[in-house]
Amino acid sequence: MGVRERLSLEAVGAEPLIASEHVHRYGLAARLCDGLRVVDLACGSGYGAAILRETATAVLGVDRDAAVVDMARVTIGSQRDVRFEAADAGDFLARGLAADHDAIVCFEGLEHFSDREAILDTLAGHAASGMRLVMSLPNQDERGYEDAVAAFERFDQVTVLYQFLAEGSLIRADEPAELAGEFVLQEHGELEWAGYFIACVNLEERVRELADSGQMQLTVAPHYNRRIRELERANRELWRENARIARERIGMGGSAAAMASERARHLELRARHLDARVRELESVLAAPRHQWIERIRDWIRGRTALDRAARRVGELMHRE
Repeated sequence: MGVRERLSLEAVGAEPLIASEHVHRYGLAARLCDGLRVVDLACGSGYGAAILRETATAVLGVDRDAAVVDMARVTIGSQRDVRFEAADAGDFLARGLAADHDAIVCFEGLEHFSDREAILDTLAGHAASGMRLVMSLPNQDERGYEDAVAAFERFDQVTVLYQFLAEGSLIRADEPAELAGEFVLQEHGELEWAGYFIACVNLEERVRELADSGQMQLTVAPHYNRRIRELERANRELWRENARIARERIGMGGSAAAMASERARHLELRARHLDARVRELESVLAAPRHQWIERIRDWIRGRTALDRAARRVGELMHRE
């Protein structure tokens, strides 16, 4: 797993939207693993192991990145009764674990293992011996709902839960008060559109006690508006920089100079068009998920085309 894909302790403390999503999964796992000895496989910075330790009798965090494990020992390990070990997931799971551990939690891990199918088969073997498992797979790229169903069907006693990023609207005064909420459009939580699929193995009774009515965690912050403003600023800086480079290189001779100038003019026009698209996105963020996701995909395709054009201008300049 790349460093950028790990959730740092600082990110957890700031509680952005992505941190809320990750922490919510670990909160669920902590309730399901109450009183058990738990392995946090692919533990990363260790924030999840700390959450699990709130209910578990013992927690061992395992990750193949030795530097990350050392940091987890210094931070989480020094403050909480949590142990950490640097080990490859496949090698660790090949051990006999039942004598020392009752459950394995693996979030943000399965999708990054190069030998995912072998790891899942090994986990199925541990489940057959009675160990409890809580695992997640993201809904991304070509791996979505059907992939998750196929991955989890090898487990006999499995219950799959579906995690969504809920959309909503908040109206408040200057001073915060008690939050009152209501569910609207509940029927639109289509399972195949869930953000994550969470498999709970040998935990049927505990899942039934906790999840019959669903579990929701609310994070109230202007993430969408803040992100759109960041995209707008980055977009303006991009086309301004492209225009500056073209002006500096306008003295190039021959066809390369003409092509670079034309490309720079095209980039400016394209960037302005994308600015308009960003403003359009703002107006549709409150729309149902399936509508604004398609708009965002269109916008991403536009940015990709812009990036290709920018690289082409750079190639022309270096060629000259």
